[in-house]
Amino acid sequence: MAEWFDRIWQLGGVDASTAARASAQKQAGAVHRSADKAFNSTYLQLFQAKRDHHLIEVMVDGDDVVYQSIILELDTDERTLLIDELFPTGFVGLPGQRVMISIRQQQGRRLSFRSEIVQYQLVDDAPVYVLAMPRDLDSDQRRNAYRLPINNDIVIESQFVGPDQKTYRGRVCNLSRTGLSLALDEAQSEAFRREDDVNHLRFDFAGINVDCTAKVRNIEVPETAQQPLRIGAEFVGLSPMVERSLERSILRIQRDRLRVAGQQEANLSL
Repeated sequence: MAEWFDRIWQLGGVDASTAARASAQKQAGAVHRSADKAFNSTYLQLFQAKRDHHLIEVMVDGDDVVYQSIILELDTDERTLLIDELFPTGFVGLPGQRVMISIRQQQGRRLSFRSEIVQYQLVDDAPVYVLAMPRDLDSDQRRNAYRLPINNDIVIESQFVGPDQKTYRGRVCNLSRTGLSLALDEAQSEAFRREDDVNHLRFDFAGINVDCTAKVRNIEVPETAQQPLRIGAEFVGLSPMVERSLERSILRIQRDRLRVAGQQEANLSL
């Protein structure tokens, strides 16, 4: 490197220290442009979430509750975002607390990032929070999760509290690490709407006890009175440990089914 600077000095009359400063400035400019590009992409995605009033999920370190809020403002100069009061209400965050933010988008996509509370303010006696804006976002295509059909010879009972605060019981028809489909024999379609929350969704699968909230994603109205109402729901706030356990068990059962099907096909060909 020293020989290269000396060569510039010999050819162009520029001393080595000036050349070194020029090289450092050029590298710094390249890094700055790269950082700006990442930041601009982040800002655009957050702006779209704010414009479309997408709900965001807020998980605070040390707190098991999954809160909901919306983005109110974005400040590109300070590189911060302002979010509304957290729901359920009653929690008061403090500057420096770490949070995980997840933004649900169209077609099952989810954007997530870690941040921290920069400032806590009161607006009309309600707390709002200034968060540090991330440099980039993680994208997770939730619809890629494999859904395991539950055979008719296996009955997985489930129950939950509906939007009308009534307790409903049903059977799990298919299951993935991110959601499930339920058949409800004694339920009317009028009791559910898309984006409704169902609480205390409980079922046991492969020794895994699940108890969580879920959001209704689709409703299949029966054609006859003898057919059950079916709803598809996405888990909300399922712990990473339970999600991983579900995924491992689902993949194991799927592998076993494929192996049995392969053996049956081989026996038929003999």
